[in-house]
Amino acid sequence: MSDSTLVARDVRMVFGGVVALDGASVEVRPGQVTGLIGRNGSGKSTLFNCLTGFLKPTSGAIELDGRDITGHAPHEVMRSGIARTFQTPRIDFQTTAREAVLCGLYPRVRHGFLASLLGLPHALRAEQAIQERADEVVERMKMTRWATSRIDKLSMGRVRTVEVARAIGADARYILLDEPAAGIGRDELRVLADEIRALADRGIGVLLVEHNFSLIRMLCDTVTVLDTGSVIFRGTPEQARSDARVMQLYLGAAAAEAA
Repeated sequence: MSDSTLVARDVRMVFGGVVALDGASVEVRPGQVTGLIGRNGSGKSTLFNCLTGFLKPTSGAIELDGRDITGHAPHEVMRSGIARTFQTPRIDFQTTAREAVLCGLYPRVRHGFLASLLGLPHALRAEQAIQERADEVVERMKMTRWATSRIDKLSMGRVRTVEVARAIGADARYILLDEPAAGIGRDELRVLADEIRALADRGIGVLLVEHNFSLIRMLCDTVTVLDTGSVIFRGTPEQARSDARVMQLYLGAAAAEAA
């Protein structure tokens, strides 16, 4: 594994007597989209949460560009250059879509509250830059038409689009997307797919946890498959599609017929 990576290495996670992860590893490289797939309960979300600081592994390590960040708090992980989305969107449903994107950018602000209160020039410039960045992301994600709509009035697909937009706006070096296509319509899915690929083309490492194997095949350079907390496969999406165990455990007969 190269130094320039986000890595979960031999992670074991035990809750009481339940082993959720048993020596699981995954690697996210800059400029690539890595898929993380598996059946419900396979450990995907647990590994995702270990990578982002929401869980501290029982053993094993999380490394960012060669530096051990195991057990770092989520805000420290974020400031290190890692952004994420959630299966259940964590957004204030009383804000507008644009306001939600804007709020997601404020952790980037380096000046203090007093500087903003006093209207100091550097604080004003930073505020303006954040406003412009929010508008740029809103336009890029094709949200302009509904950017002023309140989150609680939007479809779940559009709410998920807002969450992805917040992660993109954070200018992270690694972006981890937890089932971003769930509930998204065909047009929104096309925008999402184009943007994920564009992220990798700009040198960002993307980890995609997703049940939609068609999206995995379309976007991912490599895929890691989990089952009962262990990695059972690592390779390309096409190799995964040809692997009998992966097809049996995850894709199922319907996927085999669709292929």
